[in-house]
Amino acid sequence: MTKPTRDHQSFPVLDVPVARIRPEDGLGRKRDRDGHRELQRSIEQFGVLTPITVRSAPDGSGDYLLIKGQGRTLACRLLGVETIPAMVVDDTYAETEKVQQFLVENVARLKMRPVDRALLIQRARQDGEETSAIARRFGVSPSTVRRLLAQLDGVTSREVEALEAGDVSLAMHAVIARHVDHAERQAVLEVISGLKLKTKEVEALFVALGWQELTELGRKQFGHRIALFQWACNALADLPAGTLKERFRQLAMDFPTAVRKQGDSYEVVAR
Repeated sequence: MTKPTRDHQSFPVLDVPVARIRPEDGLGRKRDRDGHRELQRSIEQFGVLTPITVRSAPDGSGDYLLIKGQGRTLACRLLGVETIPAMVVDDTYAETEKVQQFLVENVARLKMRPVDRALLIQRARQDGEETSAIARRFGVSPSTVRRLLAQLDGVTSREVEALEAGDVSLAMHAVIARHVDHAERQAVLEVISGLKLKTKEVEALFVALGWQELTELGRKQFGHRIALFQWACNALADLPAGTLKERFRQLAMDFPTAVRKQGDSYEVVAR
């Protein structure tokens, strides 16, 4: 990983009010009860020997966001200790430290969603870590790292939001990335989000529609193909359960005769 722009020793260590500390998003974790009792006894006897790491909350509340030191902070809160020594870092250092904490807290235990692991792999590569090192860190093969990096290459913030929210699975996104150009992925994601479609069904749908050939018609036909894709996804989702072959046979029988522009939008012309 690339080193932060400033060394941690250049940041001040202050006595921060425990009551003004709240967790940084995504870094909370469950505590081992026995280990935490031991930590409480140590702090009660010797105090906090190693400062925690925080950054100033960006909302102007005067609070601090906790980056590292959840156990020490919780122990002080339970013991009624009012202040705790804390290294107050800037946002750039905090972001790097936060990513490292994700790796330490989550990757080491391998208790995370596939999408979280994929996004962390992407971030590690962006920070300069080599493919082989990433593979060892995450316990996957180098080919898996390369596949995920290719899938997430050029991914937009809206795509990341959809992945993190669970609106689309990593496997479904892989299918979309394989068939759809970057400029049109968001529209396709919006169509699929919320529909109970299987990955293999969407894969088969792209093939059946001849999506590559539709894309080659050019950007002017974008509205037509998205309208057709939306109709097909909705129709497929509404079909009764059955084999993939049976469902696509019914879809073909109901296939619209044309797609036309209606005002600022497009609609399909049903049989």
